[in-house]
Amino acid sequence: MVNNDRLNNRYWVLLCFMVFSLLFIFFVSYENEKKNDVAPAFYHWQTHLQIMPAERQLMDSLKVKKLYVKFFDIDLNENHQPVPHAIVNIGAGLLNDLEIIPTIFITNRTFKNISQKNIEILAENIFQKINEINEGLPPEAQTPSPEIQFDCDWTKSTRDNYFYFLEYFNSELKTQRSIISATIRLHQLKYPDQTGIPPVDKGMLMFYNVGELDNWKTENSILDMPTAEKYLTPDTRYPIKIDLALPIFKWGVIFRNGELVYLVNNLNKKEVADTARFAAVGKNRYTVKKSTYLHGYYLYGGDLIRLEKIDAELLEKAAAKLARFAIQGKSADSKRVISFYHLDTTTLASFQWKDFKKVMDRF
Repeated sequence: MVNNDRLNNRYWVLLCFMVFSLLFIFFVSYENEKKNDVAPAFYHWQTHLQIMPAERQLMDSLKVKKLYVKFFDIDLNENHQPVPHAIVNIGAGLLNDLEIIPTIFITNRTFKNISQKNIEILAENIFQKINEINEGLPPEAQTPSPEIQFDCDWTKSTRDNYFYFLEYFNSELKTQRSIISATIRLHQLKYPDQTGIPPVDKGMLMFYNVGELDNWKTENSILDMPTAEKYLTPDTRYPIKIDLALPIFKWGVIFRNGELVYLVNNLNKKEVADTARFAAVGKNRYTVKKSTYLHGYYLYGGDLIRLEKIDAELLEKAAAKLARFAIQGKSADSKRVISFYHLDTTTLASFQWKDFKKVMDRF
């Protein structure tokens, strides 16, 4: 005689196994799809574009295909005319298979007191300069730019002029294959009704430089998490798609007579360890004991130094915070870009491949 209880037990075991298997397959598929929606990238912000082997090795290991390269700055000259500064110099090699995204930094004052006609002329001159630099790229990197990005921390007084510039560039100048993006600061993310929404295809949220840089008491102006968190709420939304840029750089902030005088890139503790010249006065804080040179800057006795950096732990905390908000939606080009600022051999020495992988896995 068949034992019905035994059959029922076998049936339920089989059913549970099938349900578990289906859930497992669904979870794995979801995780793979989720990761496929993320595109890692780096910023290159130096005036000489020369990718080092270690930098390229890291990018390849992370499957990085996008490199946001600052082509030049735009600022007013002595005649109050907008002109390019710090134009990038293209080095040869190691750029193959990379999407070079021209990125243009424009000072806020550029858009003050400028006529609509001159805005159009500025846009046309910038477009021409971008094409000129593109032609200087090695043949393997001379593909049409899939994106052009503008970086300007606009204000209420410059918003209309800057937005007109973006509209004109987007409608009259870009190629059909390109999209236009603009950097977004945290205050612009939080208060879109006040700051306005740039007329672009997508934005890049710059999740750094949110502390009070010129306040000696600030712990870390590069990324002060308590301050940054004030700009984010669980229902944070933005009308255009948002990519994310996270910091990985470090610097020294130099004060003299209570005023900020220099930012010294890549300054670290070893360089202020000479007790004949420097003395520790607190966590990551030093005083100059006697006048000296540091990274080419002449410092006076009594000057103060605050060291700031992003380490792997803080980087992952920032990613974990951002991953919980609705701003993480897909970008206009289908994949959400997670970009690190910026690509530099000295900067990358503070991180391992797994540190970047942990960040990517958060999204």
